[in-house]
Amino acid sequence: MTLRFNQALAVLAAAAVVLSASASGAAAQSKKKAGPETFNGKARVATGTAVADATFTVQIDQYTPEADLKAMQQALQSGGSAGFVTALKKAPVAGHLKTGDKTFTIRWARQVETPKGRIISIVTDAPVYFVGAGLPGAQPRAGFDVALAQMINDTAGLGDGTIALAAHVKPDGKGGVAIQDYAAEPVKLVSIMKVIS
Repeated sequence: MTLRFNQALAVLAAAAVVLSASASGAAAQSKKKAGPETFNGKARVATGTAVADATFTVQIDQYTPEADLKAMQQALQSGGSAGFVTALKKAPVAGHLKTGDKTFTIRWARQVETPKGRIISIVTDAPVYFVGAGLPGAQPRAGFDVALAQMINDTAGLGDGTIALAAHVKPDGKGGVAIQDYAAEPVKLVSIMKVIS
């Protein structure tokens, strides 16, 4: 399933995760909370008639500087998916996403303030899980090199969101981005809660 959008790495919808970006016209990244921050929640995975929840933790040590965000956006436009992934893996570690006994490195972390709280977008430098890969007729895994998530939190740190556990990112040919989610159904993030230390 492919979602096309106008701003480079901008909003999230349905089965695809779209990142809030610093492209022209996009909201500036919030500098209010610099990290570290930790969020717990559940990823609700649906395949056919089955639904399962998996707990997750997102730890953000620092939000990615605008210069690094722009470098990754430019790499995407000039080098496509491969260029984006290469630039992503060169970016400083921003934090980690943990689920079960596995940990994934976050190299894109961005926050934008909203009237009700914040939208936090993250990208890991490897896919987390290929939902539906074992089903007959499942598509090949090659090219689904990252995971992208967006958390919509209120001022108390509570919220929900969406995640593409395995995604392919490429330019849409119009200066924007097309994100293809490996999963046929959206994976929702529910019961998100900021850990108060």
